[in-house]
Amino acid sequence: MKALRTLRGPLVGAALVAALSLSACGTADTAAVVNGEKISENEAQTAAQQINEAFKPQTPLTTRDAVSSLIAAPAINDVATRLGKGESDSSARSAIPQIQDPSQATLDLVKANFALQKLTDPEKQQVLDELKKAEVSVNPRYGVYDKNGFQLEAPHTNWLKAPSTQG
Repeated sequence: MKALRTLRGPLVGAALVAALSLSACGTADTAAVVNGEKISENEAQTAAQQINEAFKPQTPLTTRDAVSSLIAAPAINDVATRLGKGESDSSARSAIPQIQDPSQATLDLVKANFALQKLTDPEKQQVLDELKKAEVSVNPRYGVYDKNGFQLEAPHTNWLKAPSTQG
């Protein structure tokens, strides 16, 4: 019984730290939040799976890669649309006919990829400027968003921090 009480304190502390570290992103299913818009882990996982199925890249897209791309996609798509170079959901769907019911996140990534290919260097700079202004918070399991490099830096191997003990 005493062993259970001894373990309960650290376990409760670790659970509290985990909950607090995720609270910056809202819920445990939140991979990132960009300007108040949530990117769920499920959305990122589904997008990675569907992109890999559709395009069969040599290096498969990971969930972490999808989170990073989903952080940038709104800025890319917004700038492209403003400049008349944006893609529609239907054009994205037609590019991945083997995916019966693509998720919106998958469509957003396909549109961003096609739009980015159409943008000139000065137009791409507009995307970078938007990304610099964006409010981005990332679930620590996916890393830390680098506003200068516009990418996710690798997560710490142990992203859960142990509670400090004062005695």
